[in-house]
Amino acid sequence: MTENGHPTRDELLVMAYVDDELAAEVRSDFQARLANEPELVRQVAVYQKLEVLARQMAPPEPRDHEWERVREEPLQRAGRPLGSFLLVAGALGLAAWAAVLLLGSGLALWAKICVLASVSGFLLLLALRWHLRLRLAPYDPYEEVRR
Repeated sequence: MTENGHPTRDELLVMAYVDDELAAEVRSDFQARLANEPELVRQVAVYQKLEVLARQMAPPEPRDHEWERVREEPLQRAGRPLGSFLLVAGALGLAAWAAVLLLGSGLALWAKICVLASVSGFLLLLALRWHLRLRLAPYDPYEEVRR
């Protein structure tokens, strides 16, 4: 904001960009600036969050009330953590069992290496995806939206 309380030119551009109101040429110039100006990227993220929050201010629909009521039921509140724990424990147990079977099997060494490489590649891609999600979370305009 300027001293007299009016938005700066960049703030007006950010608002128009978020609202998809920029002409094609101005939009491409602005996107080129986004590639080189991290502060501008942060401003866009802030305005995107504001836009989502403004839409969220509408009165909740009856379905949203029902979702909230079900989410707070004791069975749901207790079952989610227990289910998550059992899923992770079971997956780790199955992974250990599969590793023991694979290493003790009569498969050729190259087949064992291929299976281990495939599983390792999958786990690496999964970890990279989680890392990317956590890294980009501050720029996600839907991060604070609740169903």
